[in-house]
Amino acid sequence: MGLMQSLEQVFPRLNLQPTMESTMIKLAEESGELAELIGKARGMSGENQCQVIQKLISRDMGREIAEVMGQPGAPDLASLQHVIAKYQDLRLRAERGEFGQRDIHTWIARELLDVMQTCATFAYQLDVDLDRLLASHRAKLVQRGYLAPGGCREELSDAG
Repeated sequence: MGLMQSLEQVFPRLNLQPTMESTMIKLAEESGELAELIGKARGMSGENQCQVIQKLISRDMGREIAEVMGQPGAPDLASLQHVIAKYQDLRLRAERGEFGQRDIHTWIARELLDVMQTCATFAYQLDVDLDRLLASHRAKLVQRGYLAPGGCREELSDAG
């Protein structure tokens, strides 16, 4: 399997028709959300961590409610109730101080996956031989000492 096929397995081509400009704007948005989460959730903003987590929970809840409300037809009340119950539980956990490092790292990883998907979407728009470029990129990482020769999974090094 080539490097490009491996990338597409993890970050599939989306059913969208973005432009480079719209994808760059989306990448900036996703990167900003990731930076906000890292800074605030790790206490770098000086804000009370419990309040920060509650604000972030509220932001995520608003997004999920918007997704339910954005569906055609009448809103699915059961779905809305599910979202509310989920976030009520998260809010209570935050109030009790039950959000640990693992929870915060999971939250950061979710945001990071959004950034990575956007980067892959951007790459798919380019009319270039991505397999060749990915292989060249790996060689550069080895040359700079960031990656040991043969240090990656074998199927990824089979790119043409």
